[in-house]
Amino acid sequence: MRLHGQIISIIVLLGLLLNSCQFANGTAPAEAAHPSSGQDIKLLNHYMQVERLVLDQHRLVAADQIYLEVLAPTLKSISFTLHPSLRVKFIDDATANKGALRGHPFLSFTTHEAQVDNQDVQIVTVQLKSPAVRGEKLILQWVYEGIINDPPREPRHLRFVTPSETSGHIGKEGVYLSGETHWYPDIPGSLTPFGIIIWTPPGWEAVTNGKFVSRNEHEPSHVEWQITEPTEALTLVANRFVKNQRDWNDASGRQIEVATYLFPDEAHLADEYLKASIQYLEAYTKLLGPYPFPKFAVVENFFASGLGMPSYTLLGAGSIKRRYIQPYALGHEIVHSWIGNYVYNDHGGNWVEGLTTYLANYYWYELQADTGKARDERRMMLITYAVYVPPDQDYPIVQFKQKADQRDSAIGYSKAAMVFHMLRWEIGDAAFFSALKRLVGEYGGRRAGWRDLETVFSQAASRDLRAFFARWIEERGALDVPQAEDPDFNLFRRIPRSDLPAMLNLFVTDSQRMVILPSGDPETVEPYRRIADRVSKQDGVKIQSAANPELPRLDSASILLLGGPAASPVFDWAKTALPVGTNLEPKGFRVGGKEYRGAGNAVLFSVRNPDNPEHVVTLFYGLSPDASNAIAPLLFFYGWNTFVVFENGKVISRGDLEPRKP
Repeated sequence: MRLHGQIISIIVLLGLLLNSCQFANGTAPAEAAHPSSGQDIKLLNHYMQVERLVLDQHRLVAADQIYLEVLAPTLKSISFTLHPSLRVKFIDDATANKGALRGHPFLSFTTHEAQVDNQDVQIVTVQLKSPAVRGEKLILQWVYEGIINDPPREPRHLRFVTPSETSGHIGKEGVYLSGETHWYPDIPGSLTPFGIIIWTPPGWEAVTNGKFVSRNEHEPSHVEWQITEPTEALTLVANRFVKNQRDWNDASGRQIEVATYLFPDEAHLADEYLKASIQYLEAYTKLLGPYPFPKFAVVENFFASGLGMPSYTLLGAGSIKRRYIQPYALGHEIVHSWIGNYVYNDHGGNWVEGLTTYLANYYWYELQADTGKARDERRMMLITYAVYVPPDQDYPIVQFKQKADQRDSAIGYSKAAMVFHMLRWEIGDAAFFSALKRLVGEYGGRRAGWRDLETVFSQAASRDLRAFFARWIEERGALDVPQAEDPDFNLFRRIPRSDLPAMLNLFVTDSQRMVILPSGDPETVEPYRRIADRVSKQDGVKIQSAANPELPRLDSASILLLGGPAASPVFDWAKTALPVGTNLEPKGFRVGGKEYRGAGNAVLFSVRNPDNPEHVVTLFYGLSPDASNAIAPLLFFYGWNTFVVFENGKVISRGDLEPRKP
């Protein structure tokens, strides 16, 4: 369905409004309303028009024609959420002949600010002209505008950015409007189709969920998208994209558009992303059923992100440049096309990330018959939990909602993925994979919770799985099983922290941390100082100079020793714990049985603290300032191994080594 017919009356109304200078607004009532619930009113459709994206003013001008069905016996008012900075110009009742085009006044409404799901919003309560009754269909036409200017902030954590780092932004660097932006009137919990036309700045392209319909190249240019599947939230992005696409036919012959929208500097990478996307789509359609959307697109973002939307993924420019096509990366976002963006979480807990992690990050290697890598992934899930979830900070999987820190990730992603692995072992492959297809088939376009999954898997297994779900989803903790009884890491168990290999992430998660900087010329020290400045923003971190004759006790903390041999005499103390055969010198190093002496080489190496093995010492240095500079911004992405060797900013070797025996 084309949208021009739906929005033409809005354009006329906007003209009437500008000519007459009418405004229908109000202040909050004495008792502030909450958003309407899905029990009173059902939101059926949005037909939207983004008339202007004024980049230098961070301004949005938009219209939304909303179709609703009354579920309550009678209804006098409806309350919507909207971004606090957006100003509603008018709301018109377009039902039958009730609207302003027929000479009737606009609807009155009141606004007040509130918090919904810990997000700041305004509640817009619309007073109907007369009470509506159950089954009645309503059409409300909105015109609104305002400023959306929340530039992406520096990450709060050392490794990853969460979507909440920005609630939405319109600017010359890019446009990002998501469900968290509340950039259109909504009723929380709605799953709704959309149609939208976006007028774009010259040379810009807009991308959103669903199917591309058309583009008008005449200035001002606009693009039309149609979203026929019920959608939890509409995310709109815009930038100076270069589009490439291929058409892919699934097993039934249905044609899917596979596309990339990349910045000009990265457009040459399109073929790699298109090829990898098709490879994942072919694999997971066999596992989960037909792909549920008309397109899949890889879209480049102007800030660091790895976000999966219905029918596309939004990846930061840094990730795009690093060829983010691995199973845990692009594969993970594609699995979300079924799990999370077609079958939605209900509000009782997030099972989506655990199942997606299991199918993408882990099971891909089983599909490739790479048993060694599959074992490594299971081991890493247990290590992640051991590193980031102390027993006194554990909580049940059912309480996981979203990733705010690495503890949440270890429980909601890694532990949950291992629980799905144990469930598969419990009921067998045939029942497990049959349940996955049944889940997608029965709950596509709907919400599902842990109890729904329990029902689906119990039906597929022809047995009651209440005890399994009660133990692993509703209770916290892990098994206490020795390594000898589970050598292949098929059980979810806690590995004692003392049994873990020395690694940077043991420094990151230690409550007592010290960063020691080298002395020397400013050019050499600068990359290390930037690392220290970033770590200093975390709690419990002390910054010291290796030249300080009154250093605190080195056995009292985990230590990040920057500069390697340039950080003597502390370096001389730390290297006594290096494994046999490892040698770190100013002009080269020997690690993992190999010598490295190139100016582009750098090394990250961790050992147990020589004076207190409860802590670790992690050393990082480059053989030139350029080598150190290339890694400094990304150092904390490499926290899982005893050693990582770099050459010109790229990993060329990594692994774990046995510690030096006392």
